[in-house]
Amino acid sequence: MISNFLTDDNRQRAADAGLLVLRCAAGAVFIAHGFGDLSQEGGVGVNVENYRGAGIPVPELAAPFGAFMQFLGGIALIAGLITRLAGLGLVVVMAGALIFVHPGQPLVLAEDGSGSGFALIMAAAALTLVLTGPGRLAVDHVLGRLIGPRRTAEPELQGLGSRAS
Repeated sequence: MISNFLTDDNRQRAADAGLLVLRCAAGAVFIAHGFGDLSQEGGVGVNVENYRGAGIPVPELAAPFGAFMQFLGGIALIAGLITRLAGLGLVVVMAGALIFVHPGQPLVLAEDGSGSGFALIMAAAALTLVLTGPGRLAVDHVLGRLIGPRRTAEPELQGLGSRAS
């Protein structure tokens, strides 16, 4: 039974399922955080002040970027649509949180209720999807199959140097 599970095809299916679970879990968390930022009383303007207080550069742009990136990026992750691009944007948001909001904080909750662990694991999840892509259970995969492999503009060079003139 174990030997059947470890076939290349089953490994690929397991990897695809694992990436789907990761995309859905991370996407749901990002959506919840982004929606919270967008729907709170005072809207994103409240976050502008919070970002300013944390020393985040250009908070008037960073706060809406963070809120919309988390909300829309989370949706994109779940769908597996523009996964690598969405993941990259989410890595930027989480890197900002680690650098400006949680510098020097322990991974687990500190006395004041803060910690860097959450931002770190969310950054790692997003980076994993940037590096691996979404897997085969994703809109990106379906679109890739419909569009087909990318063609290069380079001419075929096979045999050009071996011909006698």
